[in-house]
Amino acid sequence: MEKYVIAYDLGTKSNKAVIFDSKLNVISQASEKYPIFYPKKGWAEQNPIDFWNSIVNTTQRLIKNANINKSDILALIFDCQMNCTIPIDVEGNPLMNSISWLDTRAASITHQYKKGLVKVSGYGLKTALKFLTITGGAPGFNGKDPISHIIWIKENEPEIYKNTHKFLSVKDYVIYKCTGNAVVSRDLGNTSWLMDSKPKKFIWSPEILEKYDIEKEKLPIIKKSSEQAGTLTKNAAAILNLNPDIPVFVGSGDITASALGSGAIQNNQIIVCLGTADWIGAHLSKRKKDIKHYLGAICSAQENYLCLSKQETGAACLDWVIEQFFKDEIKKFENKPSDLYPEIDSIVKKTNVGSKSLIFTPWMFGERSPINDSHVRGGFYNVALNHDRDDILRAVFEGIAYNIRWGMFYVEKLVGKSENVNFVGGGANSEIWCQILADILDRNIIQMKDPGLAGAKGAAIVALVGLGKLNSFLEAVPLVKINKTFEPNPENKKVYNSIYEEYVKIYERNEEMFKILNP
Repeated sequence: MEKYVIAYDLGTKSNKAVIFDSKLNVISQASEKYPIFYPKKGWAEQNPIDFWNSIVNTTQRLIKNANINKSDILALIFDCQMNCTIPIDVEGNPLMNSISWLDTRAASITHQYKKGLVKVSGYGLKTALKFLTITGGAPGFNGKDPISHIIWIKENEPEIYKNTHKFLSVKDYVIYKCTGNAVVSRDLGNTSWLMDSKPKKFIWSPEILEKYDIEKEKLPIIKKSSEQAGTLTKNAAAILNLNPDIPVFVGSGDITASALGSGAIQNNQIIVCLGTADWIGAHLSKRKKDIKHYLGAICSAQENYLCLSKQETGAACLDWVIEQFFKDEIKKFENKPSDLYPEIDSIVKKTNVGSKSLIFTPWMFGERSPINDSHVRGGFYNVALNHDRDDILRAVFEGIAYNIRWGMFYVEKLVGKSENVNFVGGGANSEIWCQILADILDRNIIQMKDPGLAGAKGAAIVALVGLGKLNSFLEAVPLVKINKTFEPNPENKKVYNSIYEEYVKIYERNEEMFKILNP
């Protein structure tokens, strides 16, 4: 009899829940959206109860649609949007909304990382050396990291800090609801910038906790992604309509899960993931870093590292443009929204390569890499009277690809060049975006099958390894299928190369303006 794993991909906008069999075949899937709130300038929050409700609702739909016996469910596993912070009390109740990875309220406290007469890429020398030696990286100056969130809460919401039992990420909050155990995966521990990520360490750093006066008791236990977090309690099982005592695995962040789900599981294979945000990465056996361009290696969902350039807004920029300029199309497909994006793709295909030299920069909520700047904002450059909304649309596709090329340049400096790039995320469903990326990156773009499910697929791989159904992560490589390969078009490359040269100069020319306009 076939047995199954349920994987939940708790992204920024929605939870994608999937039942996989042991060969990574999709048996059933369901999704549920939840809102994000922007109560003040620079703030971005979500209600943790929405995450749990999405688990409850999708689980019930999954089982019903799959028409399988719930006794055949071997395990549950979660991946999630990274660098969010949820303080809970001992009963698991959230004490405030989740602080999103988009939130910059804590930028005001990051001056603490800059103290010292001697500076390294803006950091105080002693602080930089401490973080780099211990964590392999450092918190950003935009305040978007859990260490900054926690310090901000301590300084601005002392009662919440005092009453906090544990500070948890999105998936770890849901795991607590399922098992009553507070755990965190190595990757999320690493990107909190509170964990010692050196090989054979993987513990909360006493030095960093002492320096910033954060109590270790308020942090969860660090475990490998493929370890069990616990088993489903009777209460949680009744709510989810599942059997109790099902193993619940620790899981990982969505980035490290998607890296596995891309199929590029071996070292030094380049991955691009384009979702609400985007990132460029490759697995490595050792920690490497480029602090100037805010990229480096974090703990992966395997037992190695993932070299990463994380960029804040990818397809979120496309959604914004669609909402502003394509209201008729939204209305036309309101009863079948899945047809909207193919319509958008068809418009882009008919529009001039290079968008008549219109350049879009996708820094719409600050940026992390290769520029670590919370002040920067997106924009359209070289706008002329002969541009129309279709040019604006294509410029967004191209601008995001230029930004990916910029980040990939520095990733490849650390991991080496690769002729092929495995492409995943919701944006990878678009064939025209695949081709634009091939032309701008000058690489073969490998569009993976079901690219939007890469996170859930990677999480399922972790669970199968944890269950012993796979003896190693590399055994999953043949299970991750390729859909199509896109090769660079020589004529398009010429157009894009000349525009890209100007693209990378835009930030330097406008850096001071961004600081003045977005203090």
